[in-house]
Amino acid sequence: MILAQLPDPQLQSLLYAKVTKYMLYGPCGVGNPQAKCMVNGKCSKHFPKEYRERTDWAENSYLLYARPDNGLVFEHNRARFTNQYAVPYCPQLLLLFDCHLNIEIFAGLETVKYLSKYIYKGPDRATMEISSGMQDEIKAHLDGWFIGPTCKDLVMIT
Repeated sequence: MILAQLPDPQLQSLLYAKVTKYMLYGPCGVGNPQAKCMVNGKCSKHFPKEYRERTDWAENSYLLYARPDNGLVFEHNRARFTNQYAVPYCPQLLLLFDCHLNIEIFAGLETVKYLSKYIYKGPDRATMEISSGMQDEIKAHLDGWFIGPTCKDLVMIT
């Protein structure tokens, strides 16, 4: 369901085009030491990832996705991208929505905290008032969070 590798450009040309357009991180590291993500000479997002033949669970409840060293390389603006730079993606959703999607499989509290922080970071705030048409001494004011244009119908009431 979730992959973190370049698809075969001959067998899955459309998916390959979407992955290379939306789901590659960088360049950073040795190839671009001035990248925004670089802190003390290392990528703060831990790219490039290690090559792995299979997907395993990490100790922090995240997945270590399979990133085989299969020789697939995508070159763009003198930068070389391998499976080490692929951001996890769901092929069906990527083809359906045709945009960058942050996909994570989670199985622990740390991941849930990260996803909640990622979803709710920097929301617009609004004050809403619920009234029945009559003026009343007690008014209900609720803080609402608008999630973003891709989730235009989703409003979190707290």
